[in-house]
Amino acid sequence: MSVNKHGKSSSNSDSLDIQAKLNKLIQENTSLKETNKSLQNQVEQIKKEQIIYLQNVSHQLVAPLNAMKWHIENLTAGRLHSIERIRKVLRSIYSQATISVHLAKNFALMSNLEADQTLAAQREPIEQVKLQRLMVNLADDFQPLGWDKNVHIAVIDDPLEEAPPVLAIKNLISQVFSNIIENAVKYSKPETEVKIYGQYNPDNDTVLVCISDKGIPLPSNEEIERIFSRGYRSKDAQNIYPAGTGFGMYIAKKIVDIHEGSITAYTDQEGCSVFQVTLSVKGLKGKAVQREPKDSANRR
Repeated sequence: MSVNKHGKSSSNSDSLDIQAKLNKLIQENTSLKETNKSLQNQVEQIKKEQIIYLQNVSHQLVAPLNAMKWHIENLTAGRLHSIERIRKVLRSIYSQATISVHLAKNFALMSNLEADQTLAAQREPIEQVKLQRLMVNLADDFQPLGWDKNVHIAVIDDPLEEAPPVLAIKNLISQVFSNIIENAVKYSKPETEVKIYGQYNPDNDTVLVCISDKGIPLPSNEEIERIFSRGYRSKDAQNIYPAGTGFGMYIAKKIVDIHEGSITAYTDQEGCSVFQVTLSVKGLKGKAVQREPKDSANRR
């Protein structure tokens, strides 16, 4: 056994080094076990969310499809005798079809948005989108959904119609406003109005669009951001539509973030729930492939 200059045996020093390394390995192993357990819990939670989501999507798809089937059976069997009744049934079929298509689009977007979180990663090019025209088209699409509750969708053109087009991926931005408008109509109180309005801000070259409704109250200011969390649904929303997915606002925020815009929610002085989306007019220029505008007055 050798002795070093400090009078300590080298074997004791080696033993201490080995013990220190062993302790470090034990700590690292413990840390890895804790990390592994945490990851397993996350995987289990994701699996549970996927099962619940698929169940809810299935339920929500089956409901409008069954309604359309029943209406079509009544039409083809000649059970409807008045023109007004036939018109009402056709409006309902259109409404249920809109809901089904809207839900299917959300379902398809989920995986893509989770994987590709940049504008350049999206498969479609950006183009100039006139938001006032888009709002009118979406209001027409979702108005049949509001007829049964006497909820009217009003697009206030002035001053939104004066706003310049914004650069965006049109089908994605359409989905943002579709999600907001559908929720506004679904959760509005009977005989109320969903208002869509906005304006151009020349100071920062952005277009602001607001959608307000008189429906279930928003969470407190401290919890307002939870609306845009994955799977979040308030108790009031669950009571009205138990099978909702809670992914509409989450998807909306993902898309707005990709477009480097902002989305917020608040309660105004009249007690209305307001969702506010701000998009840049030219801020995305050069950040993705741009589609050349087409000359078409009727282009949606």
